[in-house]
Amino acid sequence: MTISRCTLAFATLVGLIASALAGGVEFVPLQNYVGQTPAIEKDPAALGYVADRCSALYMVFARGLEDETDPERQRIKREALSAGEKFMGAAARLMMRGTRIELKDALKRTSITVVGLSELYVDRIDAARLRAGNMFADPLIAGDFATCKGLLAKM
Repeated sequence: MTISRCTLAFATLVGLIASALAGGVEFVPLQNYVGQTPAIEKDPAALGYVADRCSALYMVFARGLEDETDPERQRIKREALSAGEKFMGAAARLMMRGTRIELKDALKRTSITVVGLSELYVDRIDAARLRAGNMFADPLIAGDFATCKGLLAKM
């Protein structure tokens, strides 16, 4: 039995997330990751990781707007949820590329990854809000949003 590249990449990513949750490992800013990964456009596993991160970030942002009643804030929440779903779908499709993984399994795996990444983002956002009163005071959060926003515009 052979293990596909995507399965191996998924197992590695889940392991990294678990160790990050346990040991306080920090994210590399997405812009640095994208810049450090040569030919990222040709690497489904790397693109999938970026899509997972963007999905997690948008989902956490939307969740932070759940109690908002202002119509404009509700619109922003809907847009963030939509972006998170687009990135999650992209991550699942990238996981399936070149494999026999079915969509339902790819979505399940992607969901698990996004939840783990979301927890890391929540911790950073909470710390930035306590420290500065604004999640965008954290350069990683601000930078990741800018990177994800740029990628979203290309989708």
